Amino acid sequence: MRGRQGRHAAWLLLGCLLLPARARASYEEFSTLNVGATEGDDEYMFDQELSRSPTWWHDEYNLTSNAFRSSMGCFTAGVWHIDNNLKFTVPLGDTARFTFDYLEYSDMEAAYGWTRLEARFPIASTGVWGFRYTPNFEKSRQDFALLWEHGNVRSPLQVQGVFTLEDFFNNFWAQRQVRVGGQPEPYIRHPYEPALSVTWRGSGPKFSVNGKWLTPSAKQFETTDPSLRRIEKLWGAKGNADVSQRVGRTTVESQFEMVTASSYAYWDQVPGDHHQFARRWRITGSLTQDFGEDAHVAVRYYYMDRTQVWRPPIASASMNVIDRCLFLDSWFKAPWDMGARLGIMRDRVTEWQDGFIPVESQGTRYEDRAILSLHKMFGRVRLQGIEGIELDKEPYQVTFHHDKGFLFMQTTF
Repeated sequence: MRGRQGRHAAWLLLGCLLLPARARASYEEFSTLNVGATEGDDEYMFDQELSRSPTWWHDEYNLTSNAFRSSMGCFTAGVWHIDNNLKFTVPLGDTARFTFDYLEYSDMEAAYGWTRLEARFPIASTGVWGFRYTPNFEKSRQDFALLWEHGNVRSPLQVQGVFTLEDFFNNFWAQRQVRVGGQPEPYIRHPYEPALSVTWRGSGPKFSVNGKWLTPSAKQFETTDPSLRRIEKLWGAKGNADVSQRVGRTTVESQFEMVTASSYAYWDQVPGDHHQFARRWRITGSLTQDFGEDAHVAVRYYYMDRTQVWRPPIASASMNVIDRCLFLDSWFKAPWDMGARLGIMRDRVTEWQDGFIPVESQGTRYEDRAILSLHKMFGRVRLQGIEGIELDKEPYQVTFHHDKGFLFMQTTF
């Protein structure tokens, strides 16, 4: 690190490493997945969409090496969604680069996060090769990864590949996770996580495809308490795709995303396989019309399918929820150098269940919401707040009207 930029990055890195949030490996991205829990929020479709960072901020974040963004919002009276991302890149030599990547994500569907330290080295015409280390308070959960990249965020074609060795120090090759006075949890079958990302920004339709797979694993818990001895199995997959085409002042876009996980737990003294299966997939189609440089209107349609299965002793039940949502959205320039956003949303929620599901649910229903948002730039910090006003009668006691609030911040440095 050299000069003012290096000192700035060093202090920032130190501050991030001292953050109180508990970092978790990407293994927890699938082990904590619980699609059924999202029905605890009867407007989860709305909240999931509105809590995502504004799409018109994405280019600024992606095209800079040093940036921070935060998205948060109210899901229920007791649940607050958090999605914090921090990244910066500094020289590691003449051509090599050091990258810091921090994520904190807490949602009704899953909770996970990581601190990633990466070293990247351009090698002739073969692209950029790199190494990633993901530290964790629990040594057995530390990850290592090999990276490869062709192109970058400014080139027409960008391809990224990552091969992660999950929980490296837990019984990997000749190494074994054993703490002094602790109880080992060695893998019978070790997990890996390959990931691939392809993006095209050249002429014609623009698209991106991203996917990763947590390979099937089996972990044995060798506890001194016989009642806690068990074998846990887990696998998962996650992916998304986006394709868009601009025709004059009109942009047509289609998106797909999917996440799924399956887990088992075989206890020595508890019957049942504790099987849980979770899967959510969503398709989005949107049509955006520009009116000059400062006004835009979009019509979006979402189809989301959520499936959760529980097996004994947790329960013997299945749940399937389908959301069909229409969103009329608009954003435009407002007085006092501000931006504004107005929209209205309607969701038809259809729920089917087999057996007694161990989660709270409002069943088949309609949900309606209006949104009002203001955006302002303060120096190099973007701020946006969204007020969501429920337009339907809630099945629970509400004072005056039921509202939801969301807050977003982004800065580059």
